[in-house]
Amino acid sequence: MANVLKSKRVQVLGALMVASGMPLGFVFNTFQIFLRSAGVDLKTIGILSAVSLPWSLKFLWAPLVDRYALPRPDRRRSWIVVAQIALALGFFAFAAYAGFAIERDPTTGRMALAASAAAVLGAIVLFITIASATQDIALDAYSVEVLEPEEQGPASGLRVMWYRIGMLVAGALAIFSAQWLPWPVVFALLGGLFLASIALTLWADPPVRPAAAPRSLRAAIVEPFRTYFGRPQALTVAAFLVLYKFGDNAAGTMVNPFLKDMCFSNAEIGLAVKIIGTAATIAGTGVGAALMSRLGLGRALWVFGFAQAGAIGFYALAAAARAAPLDVALCATLEPISAMARGWTYVGIAAEYASQGMGTAALLALILRVCDKRYSATQYALLSSLFGFGRTLSGIPSGFLAERLGYALFFTCCMALAIPGLLVLQRLAPLHQRDVLSSAPAGGTPA
Repeated sequence: MANVLKSKRVQVLGALMVASGMPLGFVFNTFQIFLRSAGVDLKTIGILSAVSLPWSLKFLWAPLVDRYALPRPDRRRSWIVVAQIALALGFFAFAAYAGFAIERDPTTGRMALAASAAAVLGAIVLFITIASATQDIALDAYSVEVLEPEEQGPASGLRVMWYRIGMLVAGALAIFSAQWLPWPVVFALLGGLFLASIALTLWADPPVRPAAAPRSLRAAIVEPFRTYFGRPQALTVAAFLVLYKFGDNAAGTMVNPFLKDMCFSNAEIGLAVKIIGTAATIAGTGVGAALMSRLGLGRALWVFGFAQAGAIGFYALAAAARAAPLDVALCATLEPISAMARGWTYVGIAAEYASQGMGTAALLALILRVCDKRYSATQYALLSSLFGFGRTLSGIPSGFLAERLGYALFFTCCMALAIPGLLVLQRLAPLHQRDVLSSAPAGGTPA
């Protein structure tokens, strides 16, 4: 495995995942903290999480990425560059409008956003997620084409590590920086990072054996679905991708508002997530890659599934330890956070990031295994869209549930939402079995 990880192809592919992870870190961390800091209510934050829908629907335009491309640098990387330019423009637009829309109460100095301003910012973020989804389509297709079979497992762990680092840069580091820099400056700096990522894309190696483009748009649309759904267990794999991280995703949507309502400062949130989250992500992906090799993908998915569910429980303990009403508007009048509440929160952050790193690496390895190289953009987009659909479906009602149930009971219920995914896993990879059932694609070359 060490020799595989030293490959320039694998290392550059991993580093490209920073630009892939940044939009998700922004949407589900920085954007939420920014809105909550400006007094936007939990229900609105939950509804605005629907801007992540393009990640769940990207299979709709993935056939265009499979069929068409600019002549240079190649079929996959040309789409990556176009998407990175669009992402930079989206962040610059967000920075400009946020600077215009932010208002401050002259008596309290607190930020405020009008409902109409939040809606406009949501529309800009929707453009960002569309560009991000397009980048993901091309990057995933590039990874299917450029990786050799023996590189898929180790590369999946490396990709998750860099993806999570990208999330931390646009999430934790951006939030930490906002303690001293104006929010619009933070957003503009993130836009600049996407421009810098273009150079890395152009430096990446082209695939040694690039797959030919589909002969027509009709073939690009029909054949990927026909070949995927013609394989055994296709529907089981699809259901599993939606449900495996359902509870983890529902809880994750409310973690950042929870931290604000626990009265953590932006600097502490950013620093805690940056240090603890980075260390836990690196450790989790390393342990995950080792366990996948030792246990097999099937058994590893069981271990990671239970780990994800258990991590949510630490947030429930933190909420229970903070006896005062949890509302960011009351932070000035509440007692400081107790050592117990702060400790359970930090443990929750570490457990969440480590288990997410392990679980996501295993899911990526599963998707790579079932994709047909001939239709890699569309099939990978379809399967990863199902993965993202679970996140969107669980995130939209999370704000309503957190307000109605309170954080402690809400996080406890999220643990129970992991059960359906494990039931489907029993059909896909029974507990006694080392690997997943029927993992090779039908009618095509395994990725």
